[in-house]
Amino acid sequence: MDSENTDKYMGLKLGLFIFECVMAVAYLAICVVLLFTHLLSNRLHPGMRIGLGVTLGIYGVFRVYRAYKKITQKDE
Repeated sequence: MDSENTDKYMGLKLGLFIFECVMAVAYLAICVVLLFTHLLSNRLHPGMRIGLGVTLGIYGVFRVYRAYKKITQKDE
């Protein structure tokens, strides 16, 4: 029974890690779209596009850093 609970915990932990990685890549991808393409240039003011792109880029890098810290830290 203890092994089954450990397996469930590890599966949940892996699932959350994968979700964090996918979200970090999504934030960085949106940042690139906002800053380096003209896809939304007719919908957003240029200052807003730059501000939102930089903010999402910083948050995406923070999420990558947090995911990296989780994978490199030893289980307690």
